[in-house]
Amino acid sequence: MSRAVTFRLGVTCLLLGIGSARAEPAPRAPRFAFLDAPPPPLTELPPEPTREGDEYPRRAWEAFPSGGVGTPFCRGSAVGAGHCGDATSGAIIGAGALYRVSPHVAIGLDASFARFASRASTAGAAVYSHASWIGLLVRGYFLDRGTLDPYVETGIGQGATTSGYAETGAIVRTESAAPSIMAGAGIDFWLAPFFRLGPALSYRISWLSDVRGCYGATCSTTGVDEHGAVGSYATFSVRATVALGREM
Repeated sequence: MSRAVTFRLGVTCLLLGIGSARAEPAPRAPRFAFLDAPPPPLTELPPEPTREGDEYPRRAWEAFPSGGVGTPFCRGSAVGAGHCGDATSGAIIGAGALYRVSPHVAIGLDASFARFASRASTAGAAVYSHASWIGLLVRGYFLDRGTLDPYVETGIGQGATTSGYAETGAIVRTESAAPSIMAGAGIDFWLAPFFRLGPALSYRISWLSDVRGCYGATCSTTGVDEHGAVGSYATFSVRATVALGREM
């Protein structure tokens, strides 16, 4: 057999082998069963979290009337005109308004008026002893959320006191006023988003130096140590606060 015939037979065998290889189908890739199935339904969303109790956010403006009892402290002689040493506990009323600069600080005005009782008896005539305080108030709060709202406060203003009684047809009275400071603390309970209620303690003291004493139409000014006057008083009150304005 010649070389040409041998070459031709080799080429023919090679072509036949290639053709048979092409004719055989390629092996099929394996399929995953989950691809043929439809997607599973979406699971239900988890329930919404339980709503927490009201947080009672603080508001910018506050106004509060108050009422309670006050105890006076006499400065100077208790036997001068007005008999401040005979004054005993009595009713007090007050009111104030604050602007809350932040959830923890507020500034505003406060007023307190006290009417004390008296142990003295002067021939059946009415004996009276009054004190008042009006000034600037600064209050600091401890919490910015929640149903409790405790605070401390301080203020500076003017304190005044008057007292008097009748003696043999003439009215005896004393009057005095002086710069004064106050300090106090309280705790409020939020009962509604715009309303809270709570007790408060406070103490007010005035730097009295002179007292104007009058016997009938005749008046004179003397030192407080000679006449005596209610120089300070402590109060226990209940405050009802209305909160308005933007939430903080």
